[in-house]
Amino acid sequence: MGYALLIVFIIFFLYQLGAFAKKKGEMQETHKFSMQWPLYLYIFTVMTGLLLSFAVIYYLISLDGPILIDNIQGEVMEEHDFAEMLYYSGVTLLSIGYGDLTPIGPVRYISLFEAFLGIVVPTVIFIKEITKS
Repeated sequence: MGYALLIVFIIFFLYQLGAFAKKKGEMQETHKFSMQWPLYLYIFTVMTGLLLSFAVIYYLISLDGPILIDNIQGEVMEEHDFAEMLYYSGVTLLSIGYGDLTPIGPVRYISLFEAFLGIVVPTVIFIKEITKS
C-alpha cells in the first residue's frame, strides 16, 4: 500500500511540475508587475521536486537496509521513516550539511549527485534567464 501511494504521489507531483513549467511563460505575461517572481517560483518548484524525488529514492533504498549513520549517537540508523529521508534530502540538496547524518554505502554517491544538482540547477536557471535578452 505504501509503495502504491508513493508512486501515485510521484506521478501527480511530476505532472504538476510539468504543467507549471508549461505555464511559466503565460505567468510572466499575466503578471507584468513583477517579472522576477515567476522565476523564483519556478526555481522553488524545481528544487522542491528534486528534494521530494531524492527523499523517495532514499526511502526506497532504506527499505533494504540502513543507509545513514546518526553522528549524534554514533550508531547506524536501523529504521528510517519518510520524514527523516525528507530532512536528509533537504540538508543535502541545499548544501547545509549539519553533520548529524552521514550516508553509508552507495547512498554516498547519490547524496553527492544531489548536492551537485542543488548547486548547479538554480545557477543554470538564473544564468539562462539573465542571458535571455
